[in-house]
Amino acid sequence: MTSLTWAGRIAAATVQSTPRQVGAVPVVYPLLEELRVRDTINALRQTGADIDLGRLVEVLTLNRLMAPQPLYRVGKWAAQTVVVSMFGLAVQKLYDQRFGRGLDDLHPILGEAWVALAARAVQQEGIDLSVVHWDTTSVYLEGEYEGSELAAYGHSSNRRSGNKQIKVGLDVTSRERMPLLYRLLNGSTADITTPVPNLDAIAAFLRRPECAGMAVRPLVVGDCKMITPAAVAAAHQHHLYYLGPWESSTVVREVIRSVSDAELAANELSYRPKRRFPADRPFVPYRGVWRPFPVTYEGETYDDRALVVWSAGKQRLDEEKRKVYLKRLLNRLEEIRRHLNQGRYIRREYTAHQIALAQRGNPAKGLVMVELTGSDRHLALSFRIDREALAQAQALDGKYLLGTNALHLSASEALAHFKAQDGVEKRNGDLKGPLRVRPLYLHSDQRVEGLVFIALLALLVRAILELRCRRAGLNYTADRVLRAFAPLYATDQVFVDESRLTQLGEITPFQQRVLDGLHFPSPTRYLHNLPG
Repeated sequence: MTSLTWAGRIAAATVQSTPRQVGAVPVVYPLLEELRVRDTINALRQTGADIDLGRLVEVLTLNRLMAPQPLYRVGKWAAQTVVVSMFGLAVQKLYDQRFGRGLDDLHPILGEAWVALAARAVQQEGIDLSVVHWDTTSVYLEGEYEGSELAAYGHSSNRRSGNKQIKVGLDVTSRERMPLLYRLLNGSTADITTPVPNLDAIAAFLRRPECAGMAVRPLVVGDCKMITPAAVAAAHQHHLYYLGPWESSTVVREVIRSVSDAELAANELSYRPKRRFPADRPFVPYRGVWRPFPVTYEGETYDDRALVVWSAGKQRLDEEKRKVYLKRLLNRLEEIRRHLNQGRYIRREYTAHQIALAQRGNPAKGLVMVELTGSDRHLALSFRIDREALAQAQALDGKYLLGTNALHLSASEALAHFKAQDGVEKRNGDLKGPLRVRPLYLHSDQRVEGLVFIALLALLVRAILELRCRRAGLNYTADRVLRAFAPLYATDQVFVDESRLTQLGEITPFQQRVLDGLHFPSPTRYLHNLPG
């Protein structure tokens, strides 16, 4: 009864009660502090503003991690959380143009700020740099961005041709999946042009004082757009290892055909995928055989090698895709034949054009022999599958060529490193998913680059959070931890005597387990009464 009476007295004395989200602040802000984000930014650029640039970066990064918002909503979001009071900020000063100008001020130091923070993360967390994965992804923008050097229409797997885009190239460490380096590229940039500048950047990063003592020679893994003669030469010149699939060519196909099915069958690989799907059962082991693969660029020859890989899953997929393309082509040719010498199909020129359209872009066009004979109104069309060409195509099913200069790798190790490429793809997914670098109109290239920096910084924090959880024996993803802390709130109370009190809500067992495992301070550290 006494406790109820006391609670009743508190309620009666309270004239205002305002909930504010604590959220994930207790698990992400300590990481921003350990990275010395604010100090690093302010050491590189002093603006003289009443809210320093480092603090603005912290606010924007917390927003990306907890509840990504457009710039004009960040101030309102901060006012509904403990962020305003813990930093002692005036809500009315957190408006969109203030953040926009902050991104402008950040622009001249983006490169140096990122490599400083990434190098500190590598040093503090003991990050393994022996294997690094490189990939690019497209990010769409709203607005015309006239005169932009970044926003452009370009090819994308999402086929969103109506929006301009930028490209982000990202290096991610293999073991910890930590973002290491990134590059912002024009949206129309061809992937084939990106690997050499990336290798240059990795080499420069390794020369930094924080990394110089590591004496590491990373293996840089990429996809088929990243493995080119120029990239091979750059890897050798920078004393880096490379690994990735060579794009199909006459030379590549000849090397693959040099390995017989019997030789492949005798060389099963120990690699096993972590995830298997029903269609893959029973699992058929990968097979692989090494072949010499010298690469010549600008008169210099590099005596590298390549692994001819066979995959049962890829063979099945190749067969299925060929059936689809063949069926599509044959059906269209049959349709043309039915319309022959009728309507517009009385003209040879028009009919030949329709046949060419049917073949254009269809990978099966080389497997079908087509003959159009006769003159206008007296046309005949015949077509049949070229059995020899089909047999040659089938002989390549399930096979691809992994090139490398890492002579110390076994075949199974090479395949395992290549298959780990999904780590960078996952981080790219985080960039466009939970961190929502998605269609926004930011008015200028400078602000686009600034927001991408903020998103990458948030991505770095997510990666460190997951790493810390794993090392603490907590098998939690960043998404799970951030979601679990989202409901954590504090309440600001104002009493009749104008005194104020901020009280923390109940901490769940999961939240406490994470805080204890990561040795982070109590969330009460971030509670400060709002000014009157």
